[in-house]
Amino acid sequence: MSVVIISSDSGDKAREISEKTAGILKYSVLDRKVLSSIAAKYEIPVEGLHRALDEVPSILGMSSKMQTLYLAYIEEATLAGLSEDGVVCYGLAASLYVLGVSHVFKVRILADPGGQVRQIASRERGVTEEKAAKLLKRQEALRRRWSQGAYQFDETDASLYDMVISLSQIDCDEAVRTITETARYPRFRPMTYSMKCLKDKELATKVRSVLIAHYPDVRVRADGTTVVVVTNALKRQKRVRAEKIKELASGIPGVDYVEVHVSNDLLR
Repeated sequence: MSVVIISSDSGDKAREISEKTAGILKYSVLDRKVLSSIAAKYEIPVEGLHRALDEVPSILGMSSKMQTLYLAYIEEATLAGLSEDGVVCYGLAASLYVLGVSHVFKVRILADPGGQVRQIASRERGVTEEKAAKLLKRQEALRRRWSQGAYQFDETDASLYDMVISLSQIDCDEAVRTITETARYPRFRPMTYSMKCLKDKELATKVRSVLIAHYPDVRVRADGTTVVVVTNALKRQKRVRAEKIKELASGIPGVDYVEVHVSNDLLR
């Protein structure tokens, strides 16, 4: 069965459409409920994981280093969940890091701007629709900054998705029908190669989650049971760092061989 990832500029619409889609397809739902198990596993505050997904790093808020660490943990759990058959995922920014897997169907839902403005105006006391429209644009700009800072992708870029649906003229139920019908297309059926791609991503995130607390700049890719790790260090530290990375990564289930590349360019 395929995997469906739903992204939206409205959390409410993403939840509604995701849950209805999962119900029709008889898929499980992967959402922010998984953050509680991540927090328990790594003994970190669940509020911090929510902030990592929602806030742009700042001096007074979450640091960029902490956001990178928390997002790595979220990616690990998300990819583990997506490796199961029949999953609808939303709220975890998965469309920005689950790329190049053919059986993953990525959908972007655009809420009706007028409806969002009216909702903000009715929810916030003393806020006119004009002010609500400005607030909505500010939220969209911050979200764009977040996605570009965290993943170097613009979350609003239509080319990241297989389908974009605007709710200005289409209601949620029609959007659900369109998504469920398309998810059944043969092109979104899991193939041996696409399953391998997802498994490789899952293993790479497992290794990165172990290494990133020690080496925040680490980049990891996997091919089967082979893992390639890239990091930066001073020349005198290269050998020690490479040995430590091999020691840590080799202890992860599924890893048979670790290749480490240490660059002297600390500005990369």
